Amino acid sequence: MKVIIDGVEYIPTPNVPIDKNLLNALEVRFDSDAGNNLTVRDYLYSLLKTLWEEEEGFSGKRPFGNSGWQFDLYLPLIKAGFISGKIDDMGYVDTIDNKESDAYVSSLIIAAFYGVTK
Repeated sequence: MKVIIDGVEYIPTPNVPIDKNLLNALEVRFDSDAGNNLTVRDYLYSLLKTLWEEEEGFSGKRPFGNSGWQFDLYLPLIKAGFISGKIDDMGYVDTIDNKESDAYVSSLIIAAFYGVTK
């Protein structure tokens, strides 16, 4: 069923990204506090599952026990060349454009749920 009120589709679905590289980025593997050898897709699933299970007890600051959890995703995406940033000598993210990186992860979330256009 498609419901349109005043030209707005309800429930509006996000614009599906065109970038097919998003599907490759979703398969990048890494280790984090959420688990080892996870794909980006697995990590996003685990994050949503944790939110659902913990309900109002969910910690947006420390969903897997530590703060800075966004960097769990940024690091492998930088290493794989999907987002720009620098990694320091210790193997941690040194510099990153948070706005660009957050937008890319938002696109990954859409792609994980809705795919990409052909």
